[in-house]
Amino acid sequence: MKTKEIKLTRKQETIASDDKKLLVPIFVSTDYDKFLLIESNRLIKPGKVSKLKEEIERKDLTHENEIKVSISEDGDKLIISEGQHRFVTCMELGLPIYYRFSDMAIDDIGMVNSVQDKWTLQDSLHHYCNRGIHDYKVLSGFRKKYHYPISTLIHVLSGRNDKTMLDEFRRGEFQVTQRLDLVHDLLSKIQQFKSFNDRIYRHRTFLKVYMDLMTHPEFEHNKMLHKVEQVPMKFVYCTRVFDYLRMIEEVYNYNNRNPIKLY
Repeated sequence: MKTKEIKLTRKQETIASDDKKLLVPIFVSTDYDKFLLIESNRLIKPGKVSKLKEEIERKDLTHENEIKVSISEDGDKLIISEGQHRFVTCMELGLPIYYRFSDMAIDDIGMVNSVQDKWTLQDSLHHYCNRGIHDYKVLSGFRKKYHYPISTLIHVLSGRNDKTMLDEFRRGEFQVTQRLDLVHDLLSKIQQFKSFNDRIYRHRTFLKVYMDLMTHPEFEHNKMLHKVEQVPMKFVYCTRVFDYLRMIEEVYNYNNRNPIKLY
């Protein structure tokens, strides 16, 4: 293990002469076995590794972008808290690993990466499930059973549809607020529309509208399903809540002597 020497040019020394100098040691090693990937970190993506390889082959700047590590509890390993794709790329290319020590805890990884190298929702789900956070494991179970997009399930299980809910999910702040038996019932019923329109039943706006309609005193799911079977051409994809309500009302009231008002 040896420290990477950082030499400043005269211009660099001049422009930074009045600033406080922080001595952050950076180390370089080719002992790949001493490094450890965190299981709860996002999964290694071969496509990203391939892209990094191409960038490094064009111009190797790995020494300018060191990975961050902490020491394992037994003191034998360096746990990679940031830069796992860079580590795998350098290892596969046989390049040295530039690293520095960080105080970042495992609990901080999801929050930091949600802002810095923006994680996908799948990355965040994988991370928090591996950490054993109950609400994320609940969502994962619904996803495996119903195959809805994560963003849709966040909305359905949290009862929210605001701009901040996805960022909060990435930070580990997601909370299930809806009754799980009612959510199971809702998704099971909505999936019955799949054969009529494969696009609608997955649409988050449709789920929101239908979830509200399930509490309407005059609305019956079985009746709606029967009407869709009668006039499937009227059961169409919409972009707005109002348009879905109008479409559903038209289908529901087809050949009804006593039509109901849904909006």
